[in-house]
Amino acid sequence: MNTLGEILLGILLGLIGAFINNWGVVLQKRQVNIKAPPEAADKTIGDISQFLKDPVWVLGILMQTIFYLPFLIIAYDLITITLLQPISSAGIIFLVIGLIIFLNEKLRKKSEYLGIGILIFGIFIIAFGMIPVSPTIDTFLSSLMPFWIIFGFILISSLIALVFIFKSKKIQLMLLGFIIGNCYAFVAISMQIFSLGIFDLGHPLGLLLLILGIVGAIAGTVFGIITTQEAFKRGQAINVIPFMQISVNVIPILAGLYVFGQTITIPFFFWAGVIAIIIGASMLARFQ
Repeated sequence: MNTLGEILLGILLGLIGAFINNWGVVLQKRQVNIKAPPEAADKTIGDISQFLKDPVWVLGILMQTIFYLPFLIIAYDLITITLLQPISSAGIIFLVIGLIIFLNEKLRKKSEYLGIGILIFGIFIIAFGMIPVSPTIDTFLSSLMPFWIIFGFILISSLIALVFIFKSKKIQLMLLGFIIGNCYAFVAISMQIFSLGIFDLGHPLGLLLLILGIVGAIAGTVFGIITTQEAFKRGQAINVIPFMQISVNVIPILAGLYVFGQTITIPFFFWAGVIAIIIGASMLARFQ
């Protein structure tokens, strides 16, 4: 069982990782707006070479893919997926702040101000709901059945949603949001597996779990990015993100409980925090 100091450190590292990740998005958006404004989108789409020569844009990519990882990996070890995933989702606060500072975007509605307040409330209250226990490889190996059930649910539900996407335009955005959430939920689970491997390489299966974890994280990220782009082509983010927030938070929490051996000590505080983060992030969907 982790100490209060370790829990607070894990939350802090999770927030730092979320800050780096979301400000990487801000830098990318800033440079894209400069080099490929909306009125010139048709002329520049697909021309990634101009961005690869842009050090600010490259820095944004590195912040999203590499620079935030050390903070995330250590946080996975300290507070585990059950607590870290909602904390990471709350990182949209940093995205909003960055867009306001660098891109002069404004909070347009009272609901967006309220969303920030609800997010902050969720971050604080969720920490009172559980005391993380550092998972081990042996804990994971003893829970392979729940892991395969969760993995099967992610795969099968995504395929079913994909089929219905082509049958009904009315629910396309809802289903795409659900699939995006599934993709990033799988990334979160894979990162927890990666964390198990990297912190216990002496275990006979340590290296294998490290490799499987990083492969799963990359695959989930690629499919998540592709699905997100398809969703945003078809409608506004505000119609996609709320459904994404449900699966991207709830599935990793269930994995933390039934696969990685976590226990919620005060369910009321924990689930109130999770719900607050989902609602707050959804209210700020325009910024994602």
